[in-house]
Amino acid sequence: MRLIITSISLSLITVGGIGVYLSEQEKPRYIYSLFGFLWLVIILFGCFTNIGANTVGIMYNPFKNGIQSEVLSEGFKGKSPFDKVYKISTEVQEFTFENISVQTNDSQYVNAILQLQVRIDKEKAFEYFKKYGGKQLKDIQSILSNTTQKQLEKTTIQYNIMQVLGDKRDEIVNKTLDEVKKEMLNDGILIERIILVDTDAGERIEQAIQNEASAKKEAETAKYLKEKAELEGDAKVIEAQKEKEANDLKQTSLTDEILTEKMIEKWNGVLPATMLGDDIQSVFNLNK
Repeated sequence: MRLIITSISLSLITVGGIGVYLSEQEKPRYIYSLFGFLWLVIILFGCFTNIGANTVGIMYNPFKNGIQSEVLSEGFKGKSPFDKVYKISTEVQEFTFENISVQTNDSQYVNAILQLQVRIDKEKAFEYFKKYGGKQLKDIQSILSNTTQKQLEKTTIQYNIMQVLGDKRDEIVNKTLDEVKKEMLNDGILIERIILVDTDAGERIEQAIQNEASAKKEAETAKYLKEKAELEGDAKVIEAQKEKEANDLKQTSLTDEILTEKMIEKWNGVLPATMLGDDIQSVFNLNK
């Protein structure tokens, strides 16, 4: 409202001034009315700005100590005709940096290709503008690259070459991301993600790593086969032990009473043809 009142007042002053001048020149009154209307439109347009999606605005007013701390969010915003609005994108942007060289703790060098996903933090856009002015992220790629390389080397220097190119790769990337975030966030820059696209330590080192990986794989296979054989052997021993225990249990449980009972269960009711037992020879007088 204050801006609209100011615009109308300036228009009236302009119209009055032009009217006095044209009256002295004996010109038609509608001419200065037209000038006044056009001046009002121009001033009103200067009192508003549109902040697009994924963008923030930073105002600069030479009559109010320069940069204003208020950050303009998306949409139409009011301003004075003397305010200049710098629009800064807050979209996530991706940059690829090649030939990033870092050192390990065993004095080996690794060349890396990195991808950085980064954006300007809406809450800290004022800090970003104070340091970089109206520059976009693409205009400060060298700063992003140098900062990332510095923090990556601070991390890789804690590991040997085999770890950097092997099983500690993800750990190194995560540590580097944390450190880069801390440093750049002070300037209003938020690092979303670091991707280690490729690493190259030279043919000799690469071959050594491949040999180590093959040896490790063979050792794991041999260990697996050994453990499998041991498990199968243990299973057979357990099965034999169970079978022995079952047989022992059967032997101890077969008493005379149980045997007699089983014989009776299986008897068909027919008596044997002879019941003489061992005296069968006396019937035929075989001993005479």
